[in-house]
Amino acid sequence: MKSTAVKKRVQRTGSGDDPIILLENVSKSYTAGVPALNGINLHINKGEFVFVVGDSGSGKSTLIKVLTGVHEFENGEIRLDGKDGPIINKSPQDAQNNGISTVYQEVNLCPNLTVAENLFIGREPRKAGFIDWRTMNKRATELLKSLEIDASATQKLEEVSLARQQMIAIARAVDMKCKVLILDEPTSSLDDDEVAKLFKLMNRLKDEGVGIIFVTHFLEQVYEVCDRITVLRNGELVGEYEVKDLPRVMLVAKMMGKDFDDLADIKGDHAELKEFIPVIEAEGLSHKGTIKPFDMTINKGEVVGFTGLLGSGRSELVRAIYGADK
Repeated sequence: MKSTAVKKRVQRTGSGDDPIILLENVSKSYTAGVPALNGINLHINKGEFVFVVGDSGSGKSTLIKVLTGVHEFENGEIRLDGKDGPIINKSPQDAQNNGISTVYQEVNLCPNLTVAENLFIGREPRKAGFIDWRTMNKRATELLKSLEIDASATQKLEEVSLARQQMIAIARAVDMKCKVLILDEPTSSLDDDEVAKLFKLMNRLKDEGVGIIFVTHFLEQVYEVCDRITVLRNGELVGEYEVKDLPRVMLVAKMMGKDFDDLADIKGDHAELKEFIPVIEAEGLSHKGTIKPFDMTINKGEVVGFTGLLGSGRSELVRAIYGADK
């Protein structure tokens, strides 16, 4: 599909010399007159780790669904390296056939099947019309070993940790020769050690030329592993930036649509407490995958505000204090 609309100018950095996927003026609306994506232009280069960020309603989920064929888009083009002309994914299967794979926060594999069955489900090696179990298990073992994933081909997926399940889902995508790998909140339920192992695998794929799109609310992870940041707001592309050129406070400002000076000038007037009488105290309180250990004291007659972007841990923190979560 090709749009006749005028393409928007956005701030763009990075060479863009070797794009593996390119979106040109892509638009998608769910309700008449309310675009979920409005003329999006962005690119992912071979071997590049790109973070796509935006607050709730910015268009991140819609972008993923358009790329993976869950939804069709009304205007624009998507071009993929090695394909003549623009591509249109009418289903997730089309997207996989074109080399676009997605790993979601909730691993969409089958826990009652073995690791090997999950790796090759729908494309099992066959002999005389029957599944060739020996060949499948052997290929699965070789794939797991090549990606340094500590799991057995013959064990049930439900016996494997969540972090390794994420890696197995990625291994499936790799074996399907994906060119673009989309990671949608893959670290939200992982601890620090598990995240480190996942990123080690991501960097290996990046070195092999896979373009990686990383969607997360954990900004510290972005500055740890990503090469470039793409900012969306209200269905529009704010800009594409090199990580080194976009400090965190500037990133938040662009996500919120505020000037840096507006954020820097935020002040609050409050009365000083004459005496500090703790009402509640927390020491080393944490929740796996969502909140790192923290200390906190709230005093009598004191109002304490918890602030942060969606996914920063505000609700999880309050639920932990209250006891709703262990």
